[in-house]
Amino acid sequence: MNINDFLLNTLTKNKKKVSREFYGYLEGWVSILGNLFLFIIKFLAGILTKSISIITEAFHSLSDILTSILVIGGFKLSKKPPDKKHPFGHGRIEQIATLIIAFLLLFASIDFTKISITRIKNPVEIKPSIFIIIFMFFSGFFKEWMTKFSFFLGKKINSDILIADGWHHRLDSIASFIVGIGLIFIRFGIYKVDGMIGLIVVLFLFWISFDLIKKTSSFLIGEAPDEKTIGEIKKIISLNPDVLNSHDIRVHDYGNKKVISLHIEVKKYISLKQAHDIALSIQDKIKNEIKNSEVSVHIDPIGERDD
Repeated sequence: MNINDFLLNTLTKNKKKVSREFYGYLEGWVSILGNLFLFIIKFLAGILTKSISIITEAFHSLSDILTSILVIGGFKLSKKPPDKKHPFGHGRIEQIATLIIAFLLLFASIDFTKISITRIKNPVEIKPSIFIIIFMFFSGFFKEWMTKFSFFLGKKINSDILIADGWHHRLDSIASFIVGIGLIFIRFGIYKVDGMIGLIVVLFLFWISFDLIKKTSSFLIGEAPDEKTIGEIKKIISLNPDVLNSHDIRVHDYGNKKVISLHIEVKKYISLKQAHDIALSIQDKIKNEIKNSEVSVHIDPIGERDD
């Protein structure tokens, strides 16, 4: 058992049922407390050493707190029950929050670009202590654990927003390592390295930002269902001997709810009650297999009566 499994099992030990929101709140609060700790230490270290790179990295950690607040807010709002204007619930708020995080990453990358170029043109001479360098590497390892914890929880509930927050942690982890490496070079008088390595981080950040924006926008526009979901539905249908064929399988994903509709073909001479029972059986089995789903089955009578 790894540390993430141990931590989750400890926190859910006395819970009979763990909700999706619990995972979101857990990741959010762990991120907020962890980033607050790193911000305070980095900011103090930056002030003491007069290092703009450490101070900038401190405020990068502070910006992560904002994204974690968005994570908690996204889960809280997506939990709202359906209403007249939103009959399928508010699950897509989670995706909107993910999109906001992606744009925050993009804006952060623009700022990093400006700072890195400035550092290359006008390198700053500072004298970082060994303790500060060690702490920056500790910060990198700590943020990498936060990354894996976010990914761990995100995969458990299939949450894009937790995965997005995990990527934000990973960026901060890489930035901390790079700042640490830069501080080592700075101790040897090679001051331009700080800005050069910063540009490498920026390229990585741009890639993550655009990838998240692309994926989240595609979901909000309305993606075709994935092959795994379609495969599960077709398998359930194929197990019913009274169904001759199926078509027009549609899945509308609303984040915390899926609305599924499909057509099945049956022999036209069976009774209306038989056809209804077949549709009801398939509907119930799909609901049991695909959690939080609403299923509508349309009957198409076909074929000739075999007298």
